[in-house]
Amino acid sequence: MSFTPSLDGTRWSDVYTAATCAFLAGTAMFTADFALTLRLQTAGFGGFAIAALIICATLPLVLLAPLTGRMADRFDSRALMAFSGLVQTAAIVAMAFTDDLYALCALVIVNAAGTAVLQPVVSALVPAMARREDLPHAVAMVQTGTLLGLAAGPAAAGFLIGANGVGAALMLAAGCAMVRVLLCCDIRTRRGGVRRDPHAHQASGGTGWRLGGDRLLTAMVVGLSAVIAAMCAVNVLSVFLVREVYGATEGMYGLIKACWTIGMVGGAWLAAAVIRRLERDVQLAWMLMACLAGVGLVCFGQGMPLFTVLLLVPLNLIGGIFNAGENSALGIAVARRVPEAFRGRANAAVGGRVNAAQLIGFLLGGALSTFLDVQVAFAAVGLVSIAIVLACLPVIRRAAREDGAGEDGSGPVAAGTASAREPELAAALAPPGSGWPPRIAV
Repeated sequence: MSFTPSLDGTRWSDVYTAATCAFLAGTAMFTADFALTLRLQTAGFGGFAIAALIICATLPLVLLAPLTGRMADRFDSRALMAFSGLVQTAAIVAMAFTDDLYALCALVIVNAAGTAVLQPVVSALVPAMARREDLPHAVAMVQTGTLLGLAAGPAAAGFLIGANGVGAALMLAAGCAMVRVLLCCDIRTRRGGVRRDPHAHQASGGTGWRLGGDRLLTAMVVGLSAVIAAMCAVNVLSVFLVREVYGATEGMYGLIKACWTIGMVGGAWLAAAVIRRLERDVQLAWMLMACLAGVGLVCFGQGMPLFTVLLLVPLNLIGGIFNAGENSALGIAVARRVPEAFRGRANAAVGGRVNAAQLIGFLLGGALSTFLDVQVAFAAVGLVSIAIVLACLPVIRRAAREDGAGEDGSGPVAAGTASAREPELAAALAPPGSGWPPRIAV
């Protein structure tokens, strides 16, 4: 069987619950990571141990992407969300009872595996909750929940560790993961079961879905991944830029880092307002490229000799806004262009490539720090990011012609795209006699 939503209207109650679950998942993950980082630093472990922890938290998101994407499409979304929460709860609770580095790394891998299961499920489920016109706002709401969790996790961990120790912070993280398990059971929208739904495979021509089969989406993912790899390289150097080049305090460094997240929260809603006016898929690609170029300019600006470190505050706010625009444009493009029954594996495929790019970027950052001045590295990465965008533009133009959209995003959408096929696709994917045709959403 497969679970599909009603077309009567957007289920805002489900969107709010999904956003709350995203907040709790983010809080649990970042509270645990922050607490373990402080525990290792306090115990006298060096940078190698911290780096190993980061790698352990990232590798499952990359290596498990093909498996978790198929799981998201084949099994009940509610069961997968609950399972991932229980796995994370158990892993985080176990972290409180060991100080062994190898055991902690193993538990971080288990925790990250739970996140690897959750991400494609939620990414594919949110589009099924909202109508096409409400989709950008639904995406912004869930993205805001994740970002608030990202900000709240380290703040809560720092307070609790100072007052009651690392164990208290880990128990808070485990509690958030467990509450998410209970909340996800209240989400009425469900999807999954394509393994037993022949209509889903008929709708895709019997071949399933591959990222390489969509040139426009491939260009967007490749461009984003390449820029993210470059940006993660200088993220490693940001502490040296603020603390050593400008001689700023730890508090100023924390403020500057927080500004990027604050910019992303506002940017998610600005992106939602813009995307509602974009009817063609190729317009989303142009938006993504514009945001990537904007992030590149921000990075280049941070490498310039500024009069005061305070100028990094507005630069990071603007960078966060562009960052949110990238995420929203790509998320909506996946929802529009990928058949509903294959959105789980599509989101996992995209997420796997982006997470791999982050991992490569962190490794490049260590190399850059050995032979480039910090400001020169920022300026160089900014220019490289803009060059990547320019290289992607001809590919997007060609893909736009194939879609019949035209170079400027005007004209009819090709019948081969998911946007144009949505009504027929909805009918094809609905279980016979169910009366539940699927809706678009992210």
